[in-house]
Amino acid sequence: MRKLEKLDQAKDKGRQNTIKWIVIGISSILFLAFFSFLVFLAKSSNSKPAVLSDLGQAKGPQNAKITLVEFADFQCPACKAYHPIIKEILSAYDGRIKFVYKHFPLTSIHANATPAAKAAEAAGQQGKFFKMHDLLYDKQSEWSELPGGQAKDKFISYAEALNIDLEKFNKDYDRNDLEEKITKNQEEGISNGVNATPTFFLNGKKIENPRTIEDFKKIIDQELK
Repeated sequence: MRKLEKLDQAKDKGRQNTIKWIVIGISSILFLAFFSFLVFLAKSSNSKPAVLSDLGQAKGPQNAKITLVEFADFQCPACKAYHPIIKEILSAYDGRIKFVYKHFPLTSIHANATPAAKAAEAAGQQGKFFKMHDLLYDKQSEWSELPGGQAKDKFISYAEALNIDLEKFNKDYDRNDLEEKITKNQEEGISNGVNATPTFFLNGKKIENPRTIEDFKKIIDQELK
């Protein structure tokens, strides 16, 4: 009798273990299926074109087949490193590419990023945004770590070197609407998944930062085809 009881107990335990492993197996399958679904959604969202406005500083033909958008921070060392690459790309594809610069100041780590963006926008009111843009990157080491007032003095000296009307420059530098434009650029970037600088979009699609000019050209040539 005891042997039968032990046999029944063993059978019950075996059934319980079987059920346990079946439950674990089903749970694992469901988890993997859910995880795969999330990955699919992420890939699908990344493949969709970004919703990018016309709010930005542009150069190149308006009807160009290629539009390259950069979200950047003037105080960012990586943006400075990409600056000559972008210049070479624009030169190599002159007449075939439109470039749009959008502000994305990383204010938590770059105290002078927004002031520099304001200086570029103020220069832009006199048609010299990209001239100031180039100077800010070329001379980044001069102003990036200065206290606010001294940094602005540097920006004024750059404006003077570019033959910009200084009285108008100073007024425009403090314009609320230009600062709002910088903020809107940043909000637009955040809504399109920008979380670092520089971040590039080619024809509305976010791309991994190419490491070299050749890498950039491969992506652009593929898009041109």
